[in-house]
Amino acid sequence: MIFRIAGLGFFSVFFLAALAVRAESDLPRILFSIKPNLCVLSQGEEICRDELVISWQSEERLSLCLYQIDKRLPLRCWEGEFSGAHNIEISASENIDFELRDMSEKDLLVSDSFEVVQDRGDYRRRRRNAWSFF
Repeated sequence: MIFRIAGLGFFSVFFLAALAVRAESDLPRILFSIKPNLCVLSQGEEICRDELVISWQSEERLSLCLYQIDKRLPLRCWEGEFSGAHNIEISASENIDFELRDMSEKDLLVSDSFEVVQDRGDYRRRRRNAWSFF
């Protein structure tokens, strides 16, 4: 009797693991990009101002919404599309995270970040040695 219960326990764990792998592979494959995806602030600059193009592409028709993490409402939604793009002007002093979520279930499908970094010129290696004449 003990072996039978242990056998069922192993089977249950194996079955749940197989379901988790299957559920992950059932998600649609989405190519998601943010361009540009990086802003380097020079010394003395505090805010990065840029226009981003956020785009996605899939092999199947999807109904998705694009969210900026710190905002409650979506920036844009697409219904039954293979691809989409959204232009947005930003002013940022720190990273901004974006997500694509399923329109009906609000499940997170993919995410990416626009990164803001400070240029640390004093730590950068120069291309030429200081003593080089050429």
